[in-house]
Amino acid sequence: MKPPVVRARPADPATLRPAFHSPGSRVGGKERRGSGAWLPAKAAAFGPGATRRPRLGGGRGGQRLGGSSAMGSRSSHAARIPDVDSLRRETGFSQASLLRLYHRFHALDRTGKGYLSRMDLQQIGALAVNPLGERIIDSFFPDGSLRLDFPGFVRVLAHFRPVDEEEDGNRDPKEPEPLNSRMNKLRFAFQLYDLDRDGKISRHEMLQVLRLMVGVQVTEEQLESIADRTVQEADEDGDGAVSFLEFAKALEKMNIEQKMSIRILK
Repeated sequence: MKPPVVRARPADPATLRPAFHSPGSRVGGKERRGSGAWLPAKAAAFGPGATRRPRLGGGRGGQRLGGSSAMGSRSSHAARIPDVDSLRRETGFSQASLLRLYHRFHALDRTGKGYLSRMDLQQIGALAVNPLGERIIDSFFPDGSLRLDFPGFVRVLAHFRPVDEEEDGNRDPKEPEPLNSRMNKLRFAFQLYDLDRDGKISRHEMLQVLRLMVGVQVTEEQLESIADRTVQEADEDGDGAVSFLEFAKALEKMNIEQKMSIRILK
């Protein structure tokens, strides 16, 4: 008997999250087993509408982006961003994108602390209703840190910057791999599952994520069956867990660029 389709609980579809589908996904009209349970979805919890921020467009109360006065104002605002040139090189963000994210950062910092706390991110509605919201927030606070500064904020979001084919083709191979490369996007998705950070996704960790993502329509026995099947099909060395390389291979035909990019982050 074919296992039931596993669906996430209702949540904002534009939220940062991995989405679980059936144990197999369709590729070229045929079901390809093993990839569906790892499918990462699009992200936009920090995009337009996530929280109110100073307006950058035209209209009442907003600043027009055209004309020399706007360009001068943009440059002066960019000067406030710490290490702006270094951040541009490291993240690949344009100055305009960094400026938008700078305003978003300060809109989230409602008390003017100069940094973000976990509580600040928990106020984002799209994350609050996301089954994996806490794990997503964890990615902004590595090593148990309690404060998130602006450079750390944009470094995480840089994983979701769309790939520019021309930019990618002109990249010096001696330079570090871009944060928005396919492999770095996959690494970000992988760490949402690998909760103990041992470099492998165990059956238990897979089952934990399934429990978070599905509703009451799937029994515990069915969840265990799906977790077993997903791990077994990706586990090539037979150690009972999924390494990052096995995870990446299971998703080799998946359009990660489409699934893990935020259009506004260019």
